Amino acid sequence: MSQSPPLPDSKGATLIFGATGGIGKHALARLLDLDHQVTAFVRSSSRLPDACRDHPNLSLVENERGHLALSDEEFYELIKGHDTVISCLGHNLTFKGLYGSPRRLCSDTVKRVFASVDSSASLRLIVINTEGVDRPDGGDGSVRNCCEKVVLGLLKLCLPPHADNVATSGCLHSLSASNPNVSFVAVRPSDLVDKERSVYECHDKLQNGIFNAGETSRANVGDFMAKLVEEEETWRKWSNKFPHIINVD
Repeated sequence: MSQSPPLPDSKGATLIFGATGGIGKHALARLLDLDHQVTAFVRSSSRLPDACRDHPNLSLVENERGHLALSDEEFYELIKGHDTVISCLGHNLTFKGLYGSPRRLCSDTVKRVFASVDSSASLRLIVINTEGVDRPDGGDGSVRNCCEKVVLGLLKLCLPPHADNVATSGCLHSLSASNPNVSFVAVRPSDLVDKERSVYECHDKLQNGIFNAGETSRANVGDFMAKLVEEEETWRKWSNKFPHIINVD
């Protein structure tokens, strides 16, 4: 595992998993634009956006095995010194990505983050999720019809990435209750598209199902994640919630 020299003061820094992905690169770029100190854990730094790779506020931790291969002690040391962890992890849309290991990439990451925070520390965790997953407390209401519920149930059984997303939501809900030193926001976009940053809205409840989905640009998700780090009022509004983020036409 290679690591660039530490930032002058890592306290208050943000750690990002998945910084080379479609959403992660936008979250990383926005945080750097806002002059935040950021640590990016990546398998290969060559996939980072050119504008970010040599930024003075960016510290890199590069490990081709991935963060789940770290020992508990190594993972604890990775988390230590950061106020916020952002997980932009997801499964690649290939056969290996859908059915290969690790099948619980996202939920296992959440579990390890919670396990690394004891009573002497506090942490904010921002996680990407999906509108295909309901709030664990049942607070989304009756936006889904019976057909959609059946389809999502089958996807949970047959498609490991969807089961992982459901497990992630459940882990956040249950682990935050047992470990109040970690607060979270699970961001649920609609159908993801590659468009420029634009006007968007966040809602406490799902505004639609998967069969009548809206659009959410990856750039807007990255912007919202950065706002959760930058703006205390935004964090307080959405802390321990599952906002549904949608582009405004």
